[in-house]
Amino acid sequence: MKQLTVAITFFLLLLAGVLPAFAQQKTVTGRITDANGDPVPSVNVTVKGTNTGTTTNSNGAYSIEVPSGSNTLVISSVGFQAKEVAISGRSTINVDLAGDVKELSNVVVTALGIKRQARALAYSVTEVKGESMTQARENSVINSLEGRVAGVNVTKIASGPGASTRVVIRGAKTLTSGNNQPLYVIDGIPIDNSNFGQAGVWGGADRGDGMNSINPDDIESITVLKGAAAAALYGARAANGVINIITKSGSKSKGLGIEVNSNYVLERFNNLLDLQKTHGEGYYASPDPALSTRVSRTAQSIDDYWLNNLGANGWGPIYDGSNSVQFDGVSRPYKYAGDNVSKFLENGYTLTNTLALTGGDETTNFRFSASELNNKAIIPNSGFDRFNASLALNSKFGKRISLFAKVLYSNERVKNRPRISDSPGNAIQSLLRLPGNVNVLDLIGDPNKPGAVPSLEMQQAQGIQIYDKKAPGEEFQRNNDLWTQNPYWAAYQFINSDVRDRIIPSAHLRYDITDFLFIQGQAGMDWYTRRATELTPQGTGYQRGGAASEGEDRVREVNL
Repeated sequence: MKQLTVAITFFLLLLAGVLPAFAQQKTVTGRITDANGDPVPSVNVTVKGTNTGTTTNSNGAYSIEVPSGSNTLVISSVGFQAKEVAISGRSTINVDLAGDVKELSNVVVTALGIKRQARALAYSVTEVKGESMTQARENSVINSLEGRVAGVNVTKIASGPGASTRVVIRGAKTLTSGNNQPLYVIDGIPIDNSNFGQAGVWGGADRGDGMNSINPDDIESITVLKGAAAAALYGARAANGVINIITKSGSKSKGLGIEVNSNYVLERFNNLLDLQKTHGEGYYASPDPALSTRVSRTAQSIDDYWLNNLGANGWGPIYDGSNSVQFDGVSRPYKYAGDNVSKFLENGYTLTNTLALTGGDETTNFRFSASELNNKAIIPNSGFDRFNASLALNSKFGKRISLFAKVLYSNERVKNRPRISDSPGNAIQSLLRLPGNVNVLDLIGDPNKPGAVPSLEMQQAQGIQIYDKKAPGEEFQRNNDLWTQNPYWAAYQFINSDVRDRIIPSAHLRYDITDFLFIQGQAGMDWYTRRATELTPQGTGYQRGGAASEGEDRVREVNL
């Protein structure tokens, strides 16, 4: 009997200790979602300081037994920031997880806007974030890729504002067509990057390309797809690779988000030319009279200057400081006149101002931006202005239907694209052919019409004697070479300008059939009109009557 009493007593004491322990355990349930409110499966839910844990199901739901003395849950998952949540006596705890930026940086957008892990792709891909496009701005955003992506050769053409850019990925693919540039895609929609003209052997102008339309402040990221498989969905146009541009979208936020960006870039000409500074205008005098009938000398009168065309070359006598008659009949010291290139060129700048508004909730959000770029080139009377506006809208209809829509608009105005190469009207070429004793500032002529012969009254006031050689208002030429223009006449009287209006709308509709299966459709259009005006002014040396032309190009491409 005594042994039975002891056993019963021991059992009762054991039961008294176990029951409180069971009574102190607590079941906590809840649901894990992402920033958009969608369920997140396979999330690890553990009790801090213990080995107790569980994972969420396909609907993001979980249930866990919390031991006594524990008051914190640890929520973690790949691609999301880990979070610790205090229990504080609650039995239901729902948690929203924020995305992990470091993890998501490995996710890239491939063809047709589909996101993939970079390590899962069977081809080479490199992503550049949009923030790096705005640090040292270029008029063309593609120029900012220079030196950022291995295997991508970016050539910036020194041909004035609004110039084109040549991009070659992993070397030229063909030696015959000459076009080895990649396909450009914006938000999953291929766009036109045609060049409307380049300088040839006998001159011309660079008329720019399509990438001058894009505002760097609107870019989220640029992905360069290098392999042949990367371009499979875009066909033969992408044989040279793809540059895939993703623009910014709206996001869930409390209140209205306002973003203001202002950027100023100063441009100055860095003169690395090493021109001779010992001989002025005139011809080389050979010691053998049979090789040269001209002597190395300066002009004694304006008739002597123009009759012997002494200003056509820069290998006259060595500078001695004596007076010599120049192209306009004015006698000036025969000495080096200074750096004419730096005198002619000006300081340039690019000013960009952008305003962006963002807002929205769990079902609908938006982003609107407006930007103005003003560029003044280092070549006088030349520049590039651009206005951009964009609107991005994301909406969800229930749990299965999503709509993404974007509209990009640009208005580009290029003023006087400079002529380049061996070209009449090339102001820089004229400067390089200017003898060292001639000051380029003396070629301004009529200040009301730079580069033109001054009026008779102005000539008499300045002592100029050109009135019996050239008529007022015509080109103020320096010698008998009609194909080498007065640089001020080329810059201020020639016209080579164009205006382009462009709109790129796109829409993406997706229906989630299940958690792992969806169907989507995408439509987009690239449409623009370009109007160009060219003028060779009346009175130009090689074409006295002048010439004018106007043209309009209309381009539209629709992709479904």
